[in-house]
Amino acid sequence: MSEPTYRCDGCGNVTRFDVTVSQTTKSFHHYTVGGELMIEEVDVLSRTVDDVVCRWCGHGRSVVEISDAEAHDSPEEPGEQSRVS
Repeated sequence: MSEPTYRCDGCGNVTRFDVTVSQTTKSFHHYTVGGELMIEEVDVLSRTVDDVVCRWCGHGRSVVEISDAEAHDSPEEPGEQSRVS
């Protein structure tokens, strides 16, 4: 499951967001003979994005999810020009 990419249409931010997620997981808990826990084989059964807030604007009113193609075409920081190598 890939993570979505976001853009704030208010300020142009594409790099910094606070994302609140609720998820249900199933995992294998392996305890050593000494009693230490190692968590292995974590499977995400369900996942919901509850809130996305722009770190620059401080709100999520203008945050939109964008496609991979749009994310690669966006400059890394607002106001920067895209660079072609």
